Amino acid sequence: MNPFFKIRITTFFFMTFIFAGYVGHAQINLSGKVVDAADGQPLLGAQIVVSPSGKGTLTDDYGSFQLLVDGDDKSLIVKYLGYEELLLPVSGTTSDLGTLQLTRSNTTLDEVVVSASAKNFKSDFVGSNFRINPVTLQNINPLSTEEVLRTIPGVNIVGDMGLSNRPNISIRGSWGRRSKKVLLMEDGTPSAPAPYIAPGAYYNPVSDRITSIEVYKGADLLKYGPNNMYGAVNYITALPPQKPTLRLKLTGGQRNYTSGLFSYGGTWNQIGGLVEGVYKKFDGFTDNSSVEILNLNAKIFAQLSEDQSLYFKVSGQFEDNQASLSSQTPFTFETDYTQNPLDADQFTMRRYGVDIIHKYIPNQNLSFTTKVYASDFERDWWRQVTAKVKASEVQDYVGEDIFQDRYGYLAGKTFGDEDYVIVGRVLNGRESTTDSRWIYRVSGIKETIKAKWEAFNAPSEFEASVNLHRETFKDVLLEADSSRWARNGRTTTDLWYRLWSANGYIRNEFHFGNLSVIPILRYEHVDMYRQNLLALAQDPDLQSISEGREPNVYNQFLPGLTLSQSYANGEFFGSVYEGMIAPSKVFGFLVEQNGIVTNPLAGQSINIDPELSWNKEVGWRGSLLKNCIQGQLTYFHNASRNFYAGGRNEVFSELGKINVQGVEMAINAELFKKNDHQLHFLANVTYLHSKVMEGRLEDKDLFSQVIHSTATQVEYINKVNANRNAFEIYVDEGAGETLLTDATIDAADFANITKSVITFGDNGLSDTQAPYTPKINMNLGLNYDWKGFSSGFNMQHVGKQYTEFHNFVNESADGAIGELPSYTTVDAFVNYDFNIGDKIDATVFVNGKNITDDVYRASRLNRATSGIFAGGFRQIIFGINMKI
Repeated sequence: MNPFFKIRITTFFFMTFIFAGYVGHAQINLSGKVVDAADGQPLLGAQIVVSPSGKGTLTDDYGSFQLLVDGDDKSLIVKYLGYEELLLPVSGTTSDLGTLQLTRSNTTLDEVVVSASAKNFKSDFVGSNFRINPVTLQNINPLSTEEVLRTIPGVNIVGDMGLSNRPNISIRGSWGRRSKKVLLMEDGTPSAPAPYIAPGAYYNPVSDRITSIEVYKGADLLKYGPNNMYGAVNYITALPPQKPTLRLKLTGGQRNYTSGLFSYGGTWNQIGGLVEGVYKKFDGFTDNSSVEILNLNAKIFAQLSEDQSLYFKVSGQFEDNQASLSSQTPFTFETDYTQNPLDADQFTMRRYGVDIIHKYIPNQNLSFTTKVYASDFERDWWRQVTAKVKASEVQDYVGEDIFQDRYGYLAGKTFGDEDYVIVGRVLNGRESTTDSRWIYRVSGIKETIKAKWEAFNAPSEFEASVNLHRETFKDVLLEADSSRWARNGRTTTDLWYRLWSANGYIRNEFHFGNLSVIPILRYEHVDMYRQNLLALAQDPDLQSISEGREPNVYNQFLPGLTLSQSYANGEFFGSVYEGMIAPSKVFGFLVEQNGIVTNPLAGQSINIDPELSWNKEVGWRGSLLKNCIQGQLTYFHNASRNFYAGGRNEVFSELGKINVQGVEMAINAELFKKNDHQLHFLANVTYLHSKVMEGRLEDKDLFSQVIHSTATQVEYINKVNANRNAFEIYVDEGAGETLLTDATIDAADFANITKSVITFGDNGLSDTQAPYTPKINMNLGLNYDWKGFSSGFNMQHVGKQYTEFHNFVNESADGAIGELPSYTTVDAFVNYDFNIGDKIDATVFVNGKNITDDVYRASRLNRATSGIFAGGFRQIIFGINMKI
């Protein structure tokens, strides 16, 4: 053979060997997106692993992933807690795997599923709802959950002080104070200290540990209870990560704002676990309003077998806050809205909670889910006794030492005759304090059955639930006259409440092609009583511990119906249902006869029923323009009756009727997307109109606690004289309280008024609005993303709103009554994602809250007790979030 030819052959085989080796080890950049097979929602944190190299990654906040793999890798596996694993072959010619659909395991629980979808609604909740996804929460980095909730259509926030860890949420016109008429849940379990007896939100999960927030409205709300008349808020906490991960988030900011989150979790052999701790500290926006919070929690999800799973969650929260019910008068707000002289006010609490959920699947068409839950909550709220003093008299009233210590900002000021200051009351040279000590214990067990079957030759889904629920509540008031710093005192109130409830629902989805018909019926049986333990202790003839019980037992059926017509890119829906607000300690132990409400007399049986409402809505949700626009649009109308508790110290002596209607719109529009650049426009808008239709109301503060200005005095007189039949006025001219029958009133009469009862409807006031129902509530935002960089801003505008049923426009001298002017705030954020080596994913962020620093009147939350609460303080925060 020719030597040259031999050399060519040898070279050919050598190069072939080298090339084959190169091809075998060539690297491929795999990419794809992991979604839920049922609804197409992206799954964040899904684990991607290739074999045999073992290289892996996790899906990002949008469910997407990229992974550089070796040419020898032959297969890819996708894992996600609660889903069936997906195994795919990998070849050298494949780079973009497209959309990978994971099938939800039959044993999966809703409590361990968090979607990264850009959609602003939850697809499997039929009817209007809104969801805040993890990406949005990461961008906002909220100080409190209220900061997020205020952006949601239909929601109005009644402002409070500090971090406002006692949220004041109004949905579709509900009374917002302490969110008493909204059902609050954490991972699907009611989170209020006592949802029936005392639903005030004196516990709220810290915003740092919230992964998503969902707000439910419409007839499907009847799956939850008790307070389902307006809406429900469900806080979704973090699920155990698929890959063992250590997370550390550190945040700092103005006014010594400090927040630290530490967590560790992962999934091992179908068992996911997570432990988490959050510490938060903040000096507050005003003097003497500091906050310190510690939250500890842990959860485990285990797929025990192909037909069983178990979920366990335990949590504890501890707070020590300088929280006050009192705030500003118009004079002090305009002089210095950061002033708060009540340095001895203190709110301390602790709460423990546990959830255990077991799911059993006998076959693919039937499931049983058992939930056991319990919580133990205790709080002390020491508050200085206050007085309202003319600004010109403060120094003489409190004394020189106290004045220089806490009221020195008034020195040298010129005062008008209607300038007042809220001060600590001084008697015999001493300030005093009181403590509201509340202890709650809640427990329950809930069984839910779901079954797939055929009805009318069409697929159908049946669901039924039974819940046994128990609450106890001890309400103690202590008074201490020796010092504002006292932390014990004499007991002046000692009330004991106990409640048990058997409740549940039956629901069925009938599917006729793209049309779904969904009837639902909820049932509530409630048995509760109240005892005055302090009064009983004075009775020497007491024979048993059951004496003195004031019982109230009631039953309520709540029907509902939803229609849904789906099509390729969305659905139209409509629903009607009857919702309720459970009689609580505020109005649960009264007597109602022919619409007239009184306290029970000897021999009378307590019979007050729940507040009820027929609620209707019709709307659309889905996508437009090839998914460039995601959104929803809903018209709603709520017609409530049996309305008693209208506001703080505003009660309907003849039960009221109130109508609220409006339109809610939410849009997420993709304006631009090219070469990793994305620009999104977001708009959430609510138009709302409320009207008091019937009832007679007494404002118990109006002439006993409120210090009127000349403007509110003139306004009241004009209101009375313009519609004299609507006002029943009582005066005391020295001979006792009598009914004033004059056809008109003047300033001389005003000085002697002791009580005013107003009538609503055809024979009274016919154009009155409910408190805290602004006609317009709007949030507009613009977000820009490029690779690891994200930035954006949003503007929040809230229209003017009345704060009481008299609808005063002018402001009283103490700030207790009067219309709140409209206000606008602007927030902004900048985030940057990057990697530190191969094992650390990090995000640095800067957020500006209320960057215009335009402080506004946020509420008159506690009316005559508080005056004005300010909002709109600028707050800059910054930090880093690391996952290792």
